[in-house]
Amino acid sequence: MYRLFVLAKCDLGHAASVGNRIAEMEEVSEVYSVTGEYDLLIKVGFSDLPEIEDFVQEKLHAVPGLKETVTMMSYRVYGEDIGDFVS
Repeated sequence: MYRLFVLAKCDLGHAASVGNRIAEMEEVSEVYSVTGEYDLLIKVGFSDLPEIEDFVQEKLHAVPGLKETVTMMSYRVYGEDIGDFVS
């Protein structure tokens, strides 16, 4: 499986609606509201590489209120079980 992490900037006041809409996409496993320069951190999974381009260009960038993204692909996972995530 290919894992993609996306940092997203949203139009002012739209982070919640953008995050909720992205969280409904079947490829998306997690969406976090984060502090700092970006508004959202999105974790996405794919079974093959061509799906990534389609997702980013056709689905993700079509979300109203999404202003900018930075996309990173993971090539290795360390410590799959990281314990409970405190919310």
